[in-house]
Amino acid sequence: MTGHCNTNPKAYCSEGYCLFHKVLNTEEITTARAELDGLLGNLPQKQIVYKDGENKEVDARPEYLTEPHPKYSFWLELCRHPRVLNAVQSVLGPDLILIMSHLIVKRPGDGLPVAWHQDNTYWHSVQGTDVATVWLAIDDTDSANGCMQVIPCTHEGYPEMDKVSTGGDDLLGLTVEVTPAMESAAVCLEMAAGSLSLHDSFVLHGSNANTSGRRRAAYTMRYANAKTVAVDTAQHWVPVYLVRGETNNTDYIDIRPSRNLPEPIV
Repeated sequence: MTGHCNTNPKAYCSEGYCLFHKVLNTEEITTARAELDGLLGNLPQKQIVYKDGENKEVDARPEYLTEPHPKYSFWLELCRHPRVLNAVQSVLGPDLILIMSHLIVKRPGDGLPVAWHQDNTYWHSVQGTDVATVWLAIDDTDSANGCMQVIPCTHEGYPEMDKVSTGGDDLLGLTVEVTPAMESAAVCLEMAAGSLSLHDSFVLHGSNANTSGRRRAAYTMRYANAKTVAVDTAQHWVPVYLVRGETNNTDYIDIRPSRNLPEPIV
């Protein structure tokens, strides 16, 4: 496994990812942790999640806190944070839509692994390749507590790789075929809380189980270029939000920073 981490946004197109240090400050991360703790304290007994290629009812776990942003104004506000959007704009351009988000929390000792996968192949309502995921570290993350890993350059040509069952206990239940040579090129994205990475929706990525004594929490926010990517809002499972720049799509909800946030969806 290589030790190189790309911190140059200009190399995002070729590498498929980029790291940004200290985007949120200590106070902002402390507030995010408090909001997250509130959600974790109210986990239901069961959750409906997309696993093994279909929607399933499973025992609730903190890895499955999907789409908090339409329901909780704090997370939606975080998705339009100026410093977060500045990082996204540096790789996707000035016209940005928010299409999804997911809190992935690996508890100490039993945090689920995430097998190698691509993001875009799960999103049939999204048409276009200018799509990126922000992976915001809420806790310090390293190889010991299951940090995210990427395989650079695997997005080239935007291949749609076939999914196969993992046959194991992991977050998605599905993976893609990765050769030993590809896996040996993987990069561990070790980050202090408040830092973030951006990765292309086709680049291969995943993470190991958290077997450490420390939690590993992250907030993933999915963005797309509003001019080159189209989202079928009739098929999409959450609202699409315009967060910066312009769009011709009247189905998107305008929450650019000068606008008020909509009422949470209960």
